[in-house]
Amino acid sequence: MTEESKNTRVRFAPSPTGYLHIGSARTAFFNWLYAKKTGGKLILRIEDTDIARHQEESVNRIFNSLKWLGIDWDEGPGAEDKYGPYRQSQRTGIYNEYARKLIDEKKAYRCFCSPEELEEKRKTLAKKGEPYRYDRRCLNLTPEEIKSKLEKGKPYAIRLRVPENEIISFKDTVYGEIKVESGNIEDFIIIRSNGLPTYNYSVAIDDSLMKITSVIRGEDHLSNTPKQILVYRALGFKIPDFTHLPMILGMDGQKLSKRHDSISIEKYIEDGFIKEAILNYLALLGWAYDEKTTLFTIDELIKKFKLSSINKKPAKFDYDRLLWINGQYIRNMSDSILSELIKTRIKDFISSKDPSELEDVAGEFEQKIVKITPLVKERIKTLDESIELTRPFFIKISYSNEFRTYFKNKKADAPDILERVYIALSRKDEKFCAVFIEKTLRLLSEELNISLRKIAEVVRIAIWNSKISPPLFGTIEILGRQITLKRIKEYIEIIS
Repeated sequence: MTEESKNTRVRFAPSPTGYLHIGSARTAFFNWLYAKKTGGKLILRIEDTDIARHQEESVNRIFNSLKWLGIDWDEGPGAEDKYGPYRQSQRTGIYNEYARKLIDEKKAYRCFCSPEELEEKRKTLAKKGEPYRYDRRCLNLTPEEIKSKLEKGKPYAIRLRVPENEIISFKDTVYGEIKVESGNIEDFIIIRSNGLPTYNYSVAIDDSLMKITSVIRGEDHLSNTPKQILVYRALGFKIPDFTHLPMILGMDGQKLSKRHDSISIEKYIEDGFIKEAILNYLALLGWAYDEKTTLFTIDELIKKFKLSSINKKPAKFDYDRLLWINGQYIRNMSDSILSELIKTRIKDFISSKDPSELEDVAGEFEQKIVKITPLVKERIKTLDESIELTRPFFIKISYSNEFRTYFKNKKADAPDILERVYIALSRKDEKFCAVFIEKTLRLLSEELNISLRKIAEVVRIAIWNSKISPPLFGTIEILGRQITLKRIKEYIEIIS
């Protein structure tokens, strides 16, 4: 299979057991990139036969996360085609049909051993320090014994008969030539006693019937591949190409988990990440175009992506790097687009507050957001951070104990400075804008023989309840004359 093939068919096959996490999202994106690169198709298949772990609500969560990322599928739920259905729970008849075929051809057999019997054998061997391996007890049952057990309604699983003295070999794009002796694989179950297929069996059948040409998945499935190849061989199916993606570890080298800020795509959406930044970062988890390029557009990724460039070394999930990339995307975004994204977040935030907590900005909200955007653009790494930076524009401030007593032991006469600022900013003969505000405070600095920095500190604490704010002159303009003067007056009363 060449990377220029036009007949590429790849698949993303999640199990609905929770949210779409970073590792699964990367798998989906690499499959999507390869399909786009080769002019092929991406098939979405839901592997939902694990009853114990199945969560039906997870199906829509996975769909929504993929759609938000822009990872669209050519075939699958909602895009049905001739190779469907695309949920394994709707394909059990297919799996059972092939299982009967394998039994008829003596390539599989019924196993009537109960779970309790098998567990007892495991314990016995464990006491002897010997590894457990199914002893093929049921392979040697006579037709009469099988018939008798079936007539008695004894439950059974179906096992694949693993050929003896064979080498199972395949070439993986990332890990190279892999060889396994069939003697190291027991006769594994393909249909459970409840009638549902096991993973390695159903996956091999589905990939074959859906004409998958390249299987791109996580490295944790590398050990499953020999069993799947045995199923391919037993049924006379063509074996696809395999690419196993490297593990993703935390920066401490441990398995990725929530403590590494490895969270669901839904949480990244909630925290205000940009989808293009997430995709850009996903591409860097195990793949690299060169040693220095970090930022790519989606079109550039499609053009440059190659399976042969995937590294077998485990990828390190660096949340700080993801934050940096997200910040770069925010800074490269147009003010108009960013303004709309920020507006949506701040509206949601404001709607969660009691009306008594809000400043009166009725009729000015849209204009304020437009002015706020360039002030915060260089200071945020996520959209969610814009809320913390901008909340004093819309939420009434409450002065902390620190700032109620902040100027008691300072040389600056804060009440006098603020009285003069109040009078100067009350003038209505000039437009209340950043230029007027800067000019006014600079003149006041000269008149009082106090540095502009000191005046700015006093004013900033009065209007923002913090020593840090967006650029002061622009901040005062956006607050507006009414709110600015009200806060200055309130603070004078507190510190006098």
